[in-house]
Amino acid sequence: MMMESRSHLVVARVGAKSLHREWLTGTGPRLWDLQLSQYDDHPGFEHDGDLPLSKDKGTKWDSISRLFEANPGLLDRYRYIMLMDDDVRLNLDDMNRFLNIVDAHDLAVAQPALHPDSYFCYPILLRCAGLRLRYSNFVEGMAPALRSDHLRYVLDWMKTYHSGWGIDRLWAVYMKDPSFRAAIVDEVQMLHTRPHGTGAVYESFHQKSVDPRSDMAKLLSSYENTPDRMLVYGAVTRGGRALNGATARLWNGTNLIANAWRYRSKRYVLRTGAGMLVRSVTEAGYRPKPILTTSDIAV
Repeated sequence: MMMESRSHLVVARVGAKSLHREWLTGTGPRLWDLQLSQYDDHPGFEHDGDLPLSKDKGTKWDSISRLFEANPGLLDRYRYIMLMDDDVRLNLDDMNRFLNIVDAHDLAVAQPALHPDSYFCYPILLRCAGLRLRYSNFVEGMAPALRSDHLRYVLDWMKTYHSGWGIDRLWAVYMKDPSFRAAIVDEVQMLHTRPHGTGAVYESFHQKSVDPRSDMAKLLSSYENTPDRMLVYGAVTRGGRALNGATARLWNGTNLIANAWRYRSKRYVLRTGAGMLVRSVTEAGYRPKPILTTSDIAV
């Protein structure tokens, strides 16, 4: 029985080498409950979550869908639900601050920015100094927080497309008006400690004959207006000043170029930063469009 009522939930897929215990270290008080979902058979695993331990050897996404099918009341109990990988470094105070910012801006989906020392796939997710958050049409699947009513709409994707590839291309625009509803929160940064394409989830893809690229192709082909590139279209500074899309991209691109020396994949970062500077002019007025199912288009 929980001793206090918390408004948010952190769900973590964890194994023997999980870093989730670092998330519990801080000054508190903690604003979120922790639900652990174990994907391995490690006999000495110590359960230190707030809710009963879930054991599921599936991928991250179909396991999460089964967790909520078995416990539908979780979506009613919590305002935001964060879906964490276990190779991410954050502490309790970082998590609290992140969820407070997400809640204050009433975002549908968001993630912390990536620490400069992180392994990364997308430079747009690297922390942009001086900003509280950047509004984006993309939020990665590593550590997203979804408002519980929005999570209800995307659980079917998780059940159907087990790799999760493609889901993070859509959930930031899967709403009637997606503008300013998804963001990368720069005031809080997380350290991703493992290279892309490694870890238990990729082993499970092989064991279950899951083809991530096929999953993504099938999912994206079901919709129109899917974004063809990852774009920032606004920002809020640490002081609370709102920036338009052109200014936000100038700020972001300049930050990436100036700090490219300290990131992994320096050329990739430089190329992305330069592209942001160009698009601050060529796509100054960009706003994300809602995606529509092909059946909606036919009607």
